[in-house]
Amino acid sequence: MSKTLGIIIPYRDRAEHLAELIPQLDNFFSHSGIDARVLISEQAGDLPFNRGFVNNAGFHALAPYVDYVCFHDVDLLPEEADYRLSEWPAMVISDGLNSSFTPEFIRQLFSAVVLMDKAHFCSTNGFSNDYWGWGFEDVDLRERLLRVGCNIEHRSGRFRRLSHVDAGSFPDGKPTSAHLRNKSRYVDLWFEQVAQGFIRKRRTDDFWTRDGLSNLASIQKVHWRRPLPQTEYIIAEHILVEPLHRPQTMDVEKLPIA
Repeated sequence: MSKTLGIIIPYRDRAEHLAELIPQLDNFFSHSGIDARVLISEQAGDLPFNRGFVNNAGFHALAPYVDYVCFHDVDLLPEEADYRLSEWPAMVISDGLNSSFTPEFIRQLFSAVVLMDKAHFCSTNGFSNDYWGWGFEDVDLRERLLRVGCNIEHRSGRFRRLSHVDAGSFPDGKPTSAHLRNKSRYVDLWFEQVAQGFIRKRRTDDFWTRDGLSNLASIQKVHWRRPLPQTEYIIAEHILVEPLHRPQTMDVEKLPIA
């Protein structure tokens, strides 16, 4: 029996990108041989965007209907990609990311378009719900996967990247306060400083078992869930969710950030 793929698209205020991505996915999966369902998981309210929370909410809504999941950025249109389930979690994009990224750097990522078995995602307790603004919820998930014994697969995949403003930096290239805050949190949770720099902590407490899918129900409000009627080959839905917790105040100077 073939496996059903669930594609979760974290989303807010990118209607022009969504208008291109959904038809492209519908066309791509018309000839891929993969049975796919798509869920746009949109964040409501005026809090900073929280990609981890929105992905967790989308997974909770879609998981009962699929066998494995893909977390898929809205600004990346597949042209040639392998969405098949494999033994280990996989990042399936290599071409279409920031042009400055080297292959070596990409292999340290787990972002943009990633897929995995539901059991692997659940074993990590999902994404953290506590990265607000831009970035680092994806590499935090990578650390969780490594801690539960998963290897990370990287596949060749060509995507067309839609242009947009980089939310993690100012026009002059300097990182935003949200970027610095999230990076500081990520480093503090997973790494320790030694004379040569930072190394991965051998042991952590169980903080990540309390932050993710396990506390999602207590911090989310679901406004509505609706079908998207304009697709022919895939089942597509749209859910509107809102996080109820305010961002924590964090000391961005706590760790030296390069």
